[in-house]
Amino acid sequence: MCELLGLSFARPISADFFLREFEHRDEENPDGWGLAWYPDRSLAIVKEPVEWGKSKHSGFLETYLGLCARLYIGHLRHKTTGGPPSRADTHPFSRELAGREYCFAHNGTLAGPYWELPLGRFKPIGSTDSEHLFCHLLEEIAVRAGRQPPGDPLASKDNWIWLYGKLTALNRWGRINCLFSDGQRLFCYHDAAGWKGLTIREVFIPDWNKRSFADPDVQVHLESDSVNHGYVVATRPLSQKGWISFQPGELMVLENGRVVFSSQNPQGMVSAARSAPHVPTLPDQLPKTSGVSSP
Repeated sequence: MCELLGLSFARPISADFFLREFEHRDEENPDGWGLAWYPDRSLAIVKEPVEWGKSKHSGFLETYLGLCARLYIGHLRHKTTGGPPSRADTHPFSRELAGREYCFAHNGTLAGPYWELPLGRFKPIGSTDSEHLFCHLLEEIAVRAGRQPPGDPLASKDNWIWLYGKLTALNRWGRINCLFSDGQRLFCYHDAAGWKGLTIREVFIPDWNKRSFADPDVQVHLESDSVNHGYVVATRPLSQKGWISFQPGELMVLENGRVVFSSQNPQGMVSAARSAPHVPTLPDQLPKTSGVSSP
């Protein structure tokens, strides 16, 4: 039931780094795919209501040299609400707020009185619970921003703590694994009941090296200033080693390739490698298929 993928890096990185691995999940999620990235302050999105492997555009994206950014959000859809697959219901979704383009992708299902939550100025184009959630969340962010001095609505730790509380409250209406971005940060939330899963991996890549998890020079620890560093977030690990599971109900905020907040440690900066063993290099080979069945 849907696959999420997010990247936050210190410097722009080519999309071929993850598209080759993510595409193996499409057979279990045939109802659409989408890729969003921030080439600058603006947001670019390509999405289709078809299986990735049957798309005419996915192959182009895998080799398109112009696809380069610090922030990415990807989604493969297995629909649970809405009608037949349509572009309107395909993730990620986007909206503008206070001069920023927000992007959102969701894995899970929400139901019941959830549909009565106020939407304010943001209205869904499609019929999914996911887009409804996004519109409601943005309205809540807009209301909060209106009570604060002008500026970045999600710039501070106080706002991240507030966002964590809001997502926790919304989670009572069903299942929420989600990634969203304001163009500067990547917000990652894992369902409070631990449903489906969300994992993270720290990655350091020499700028001269091909972007692949299987490359032996892709390292877990920074060794020089010539290395681009960041994090990859995925529903399920994209390789055999180095991945750490989010805690149930955890919100993590990534910015410029660093973890700047976790609801598990809201008092200060955190490292996603808090419980990971030291792994100096990554010689493991990527699986040809996911090897895990979706619930």
